Amino acid sequence: MKVKGYFFSRSEQVFFEVLEAALPPGYRVFPNVRLNDLFLITAAPQRRQGTYARLRDKHVDFLVVSLPDHRPVFAIELDGKSHDHATQQHRDAVKDTAFRSAGLPLLRLRAEEQHTQQSLEAALGQHVWGTHTVRQTVA
Repeated sequence: MKVKGYFFSRSEQVFFEVLEAALPPGYRVFPNVRLNDLFLITAAPQRRQGTYARLRDKHVDFLVVSLPDHRPVFAIELDGKSHDHATQQHRDAVKDTAFRSAGLPLLRLRAEEQHTQQSLEAALGQHVWGTHTVRQTVA
């Protein structure tokens, strides 16, 4: 086994830096968070294992939390061209359902778009500042 020479792709690194710059003080970004580390499964005991299995290998690209308690505020998925295929759309639907069920907003942004600090501030507005300037779809 060998440690990778990078943690992010180049585009993920750029997005991460712009996202951190777009957030006001009092927020922190965590990348690549496993859904089973984020959500407490509250399904009936006979359904718990199935729910766990559906979430087991899934993660969210970025989780934004508020400080000082590290309370999850919203998550972001960067959807590339692979998300246009039926198989990936089914996986995305499972993830969307988990976030909706937990009441945690999931913003889906296109990876191909050039995200700037200003565009992210507008997209994150209702979640960070309470304004309703979100352009992108919220699941």
